[in-house]
Amino acid sequence: MLAWVGACADVPAPGNDTTGAPTSDAGTTWPPLTTGSSDGSDGSSTTTGDGGGLPPAPTLQSPEQGATDVPIETALCWQPVVDPDGDAVRYRVFLDDIELAEGIQGDQPGYEGPCTPALSLAFEHTFSWRVQAFEAEAPTRQGEPSATWSFTTIADVDSHVIFEDRFEDPSDWQVGGDASTGAWVRGNPVPTFDGGEVAQPDRCAGGEACWFTGQNPDADPELDDVDGGATTLTSPPFDLSRAAAGAVQLQRHVYKGVADASAALTVELLVPDDASPDGYAAHPLESITAATADDPQHRWTPREYVLCGVPLVADSRLRITARDDGSGIVEAAIDTVRVIAHDEATICSTGEGGACDPSLGAAACPDALLCCAQGPVQVGAHRCATAVLGLDPDDPPASPDDPGNGSPGCDAPDLAISEQFIMPVLTDIMVDQDSCLLYEGCVSGTGTRTILRFDLVTPNLGSRDLVLGVAANNPDIFHYSSCHDHYHFDEYAHYELRDGTDVVGTGQKLGFCLLDSFSWAWPGDNAHYDCANQGISRGWSDIYESALPCQWIDVTDVPAGDYVLRASVNQARADWAVPVLVERDYDNNTVEVPVTLP
Repeated sequence: MLAWVGACADVPAPGNDTTGAPTSDAGTTWPPLTTGSSDGSDGSSTTTGDGGGLPPAPTLQSPEQGATDVPIETALCWQPVVDPDGDAVRYRVFLDDIELAEGIQGDQPGYEGPCTPALSLAFEHTFSWRVQAFEAEAPTRQGEPSATWSFTTIADVDSHVIFEDRFEDPSDWQVGGDASTGAWVRGNPVPTFDGGEVAQPDRCAGGEACWFTGQNPDADPELDDVDGGATTLTSPPFDLSRAAAGAVQLQRHVYKGVADASAALTVELLVPDDASPDGYAAHPLESITAATADDPQHRWTPREYVLCGVPLVADSRLRITARDDGSGIVEAAIDTVRVIAHDEATICSTGEGGACDPSLGAAACPDALLCCAQGPVQVGAHRCATAVLGLDPDDPPASPDDPGNGSPGCDAPDLAISEQFIMPVLTDIMVDQDSCLLYEGCVSGTGTRTILRFDLVTPNLGSRDLVLGVAANNPDIFHYSSCHDHYHFDEYAHYELRDGTDVVGTGQKLGFCLLDSFSWAWPGDNAHYDCANQGISRGWSDIYESALPCQWIDVTDVPAGDYVLRASVNQARADWAVPVLVERDYDNNTVEVPVTLP
């Protein structure tokens, strides 16, 4: 019997709790984020305050301001404060301006202090953080925030990020070329369509800015696409001189509507060369010449280019060229560029640890090695690796410390759906025009809505934990909801009600987070991940109960009849070519359950 534990719940706006489920309005009544101190203070504070009875600003303690080589498993600590009126105090903690949420969303906001639990942080990342005290019984009564401190985590054991740009702020990329229209611009694109296919994307891969070819506010596919030549985008210089091997990672979107011999997109490494006319020798990394209308290239695609057999020197650059010398539509976009220096040249080998191309199937790696995606989030990196065993869902090992006993595969998580817990129930709710349910697309209209509720249980059957850690590790896959006043993990689950091949209703769970809800393998095990430090442990399930807002399909306008409920997790988003999260097996991510509407 499954012991039900509350999952992370989004909450409706005040006055719109029509679900009958226990809710909290904490997510919608908290005030907006307050910026940290800018007076140059060192963050010191007293234990009493004179700000109209509000708690004073806390003093940060560790990691120290400017600390480097901070372990990736680290707690944040501060000096507790005393409310001048003697009220109990709790603390909000912000990491890169994203508030951490202890435990399960909907519980009491903030932390008791004086430390967070250990947080899973990304390698070689500079984080900023601050803490703000508030009255536990009146969360809107908050004092001034602490000073904002920063720290940098340790690098991976054999690799170092030497250049990174998410394009959220202006930087020194240079635009050139001879194209008559469609030059590279930085911003957020307006979508265009060519014969029903997406030519220009409707958003960046993440965040609010990326580089793309020609802004087109009128959404006319033939207006300001690349035409009459090439437009080039060249990065600032970076230093590869100490690397044994290197890699370039980026997100790209490219559309070429007509098949011809010209390259729609070319990615090159530029290496200083006095003998070249412009002072650089160009080393091609990728060239896309085929039409992409029927190919996922015209969706956001993570790519890694391994730098093997090319000079690794200082003052190298990256050049990205979009070209159209003939007819048809050509558009391109890039986002989140990262250059990585490797201390060893293992990625250039053909054996274990070597870079591989998963499109080659069994031929991608020698000696029965598997071509495995790297990291918790898809970045386009794949390495040859030995197969390891996952978990047998019917008879897991006796202890979480024991090796796997299931099917072999890449050393990665494996999300699935437990079909037996999907038991749909019809319910009527009332939705007004100010409801978060309407704002987030959970219902199709206002007034009385009939919804099809069901539980969703997603176990991790893989060989390792799915570790996202803090949202600041991967800001591109979260979005801020002004309605709920917190960040959502985008499109974790998607639901369809089908009549044959026709989709008659849809829904999606805008999961606030992924967390350990229930250990199906080892009931006595302790949870490791929550809404502040996200993930799903090997042998655990995340549970979205049917009582949670948005855990449904709106069937108000669907006629009575027999249908199929199709539930999927971690599918490729509509504008992405691949699923966001890395798994060993994607074939068990969808189930179908018969449903009859009276």
